[in-house]
Amino acid sequence: MSANSESYDWVATGDLVLPERIVENGSIAVADGRIAAIFEAGERPAARQARDYSGRLIVPGLVDTHVHAGSFLEEGIGRTTRAAAAGGVTTIVDMPFDKGAPVMGAERLEAKIATVREEAVVDVGLYGSMPKVDGVGALDELVERGVCAFKFSLYEYDPDRFPRIPDGDLLAAFEKLAPTGVPIVLHNELQEVVEYRLDRLLGTSDESDPYAHGRSRPPVSETAASVKALDFAYWAGARLHLAHCTHPHTFRLIEWYQQLGADVSGETCAHYLALSERDVGDLGPLAKVNPPIRDEDAREALWRLLREGAIATVSTDHAPWPLESKQTSMLAASAGVPGLETFLASVFTEAVARDFPLPELLGYLTWRPAELFGLGDRKGRLEPGLDADLVVFDAREPHTFRAADSQTNAHWSPFDGREFRGRVEATYVRGELVFDGGRVVAEPGTGAWLARALTAS
Repeated sequence: MSANSESYDWVATGDLVLPERIVENGSIAVADGRIAAIFEAGERPAARQARDYSGRLIVPGLVDTHVHAGSFLEEGIGRTTRAAAAGGVTTIVDMPFDKGAPVMGAERLEAKIATVREEAVVDVGLYGSMPKVDGVGALDELVERGVCAFKFSLYEYDPDRFPRIPDGDLLAAFEKLAPTGVPIVLHNELQEVVEYRLDRLLGTSDESDPYAHGRSRPPVSETAASVKALDFAYWAGARLHLAHCTHPHTFRLIEWYQQLGADVSGETCAHYLALSERDVGDLGPLAKVNPPIRDEDAREALWRLLREGAIATVSTDHAPWPLESKQTSMLAASAGVPGLETFLASVFTEAVARDFPLPELLGYLTWRPAELFGLGDRKGRLEPGLDADLVVFDAREPHTFRAADSQTNAHWSPFDGREFRGRVEATYVRGELVFDGGRVVAEPGTGAWLARALTAS
């Protein structure tokens, strides 16, 4: 696609995964931190340095748009982005619910941007949110400063940090943000349904039953909340993206509203594609997430919906709780799992078992989330002109994941000891090696803050 040139900083050879096909034994040239050219099989352009990854996959860096770095004082941007690098994730979009200082105004956003520039080893976009009541006035200044999305919740985890936004304020926020096109990402669980179920389980012998969490948050608590949010988006004309959807019925509802003309979509998460209730029975609190992991039928239905294109993106909902918060009863344990380091390997492994085409699969982890969150002008594809965010994935031999070796401070995982169909051998961010297959080699501050593009897809 380009003539040979000695102006390239380096060229890598391997099996290049493009959005529509795989170029076996192709080459990719990098100059000034960007992809300069793609070469077909056997073409070997001149460059200052050659890097031979023959037999390995070279894929776009993953874009994970659902990450919780600031919710844990033990973790933060530094540790989280190290975990991302080890998992082949070159861009994260971090949630706004930071402990003690949620991103609900320009001053806090600027402080968090400064932290990203000091600590990150991969690139970082940021969410904004708003206070529980009368917070709509803070939205404009966050839009102007480039947040990638807003996160609101129909379930309250903390009235100040992670509030449930009342319906009137929520609809006003939808109406305020509709002209901007900035996505609203919504936590979709109905609080009263969950509290009613929990009240009847807490203090009983069922409290430690690994399946109790699923009973406390049935699919209807997700789907009914989703209907409310979808209808708000329909009437307000807002861009809505439903977070961590677990059940095929949620995506059927999304499709129905799309047919009405609503600008809506939904994501699922790696753990919903790789685990089912049977795993929850074995793992107990280590597999506790909100909303819960569903049964095997729901998991297989999510894979079918991916093939149909009904799911927009796949994320991790990375939540690296300290292990001690999991070492209690099922209902008392914290909900969430670390997922960045196992993101690519776990989804790839499950996809191979289902003969899922790799270019199509990677779209849900790369260019689709990049475009939705206003980063598609820089991220998500192996394409000349975009950032040279590359991941080398060695799928020639199986690899067993060991949580004790992880970059996150939470040295546990529901995937600890699981054999995957490969591993991340190298991660590059804007042409710079940040992970060499065994350790993070980038210095803090290598990562950049990413503002949302004004004209996003």
